[in-house]
Amino acid sequence: MGRSSGSTLREQYLTLKVMADNIRSQEQFLMMVEREHIIPDMARRLSKEAISEDLISNKRVFLDFLYNMLARTGPGEPDMDIEFHYLIIDKGFFEVDKSILWMQENEVAIPFEIGDRLGKTIVGEEAVDAVRKIIAFYKEAEARFDREHFGDLDRCSLLVLEEHFPQSSWHIRMRLPAKILNDHPISI
Repeated sequence: MGRSSGSTLREQYLTLKVMADNIRSQEQFLMMVEREHIIPDMARRLSKEAISEDLISNKRVFLDFLYNMLARTGPGEPDMDIEFHYLIIDKGFFEVDKSILWMQENEVAIPFEIGDRLGKTIVGEEAVDAVRKIIAFYKEAEARFDREHFGDLDRCSLLVLEEHFPQSSWHIRMRLPAKILNDHPISI
């Protein structure tokens, strides 16, 4: 299941899924180490540093693998989409709740940093007028993919929910063809 020229997109997707599962298990282990107070402070700190460095490295490899995979996809390949769930509170708080890679009807949770970096590319670091900027970005991407896919908009969706109580917030779910990442390169 390597990235050889003979490997199929589905094999690459399964490899990506294994990588994502490994990243998720490292994140869970890191949280467990942080909560475990029986472990001496020095051992906890050293293990957190080692795991954190390995985790960041694995996320970078994951992103590189994803970019290479997207660059090699062409006509006749299964559809790959990316979906991000954003939470915006008041005017300054912006975070990604979920990042998902879809291959047809199969989904894999991917590192949240991908959605976070793309979101910050869209709205900027200050997150001023974030909802308006995300909607404008989506409309532009939707128009582009509408032209490229000859009017097939089934792969593009945007859901914006406004919440008024207990405080003003926005919940945004945006799904676009995954090749949008090639147009807006990010790094971890």
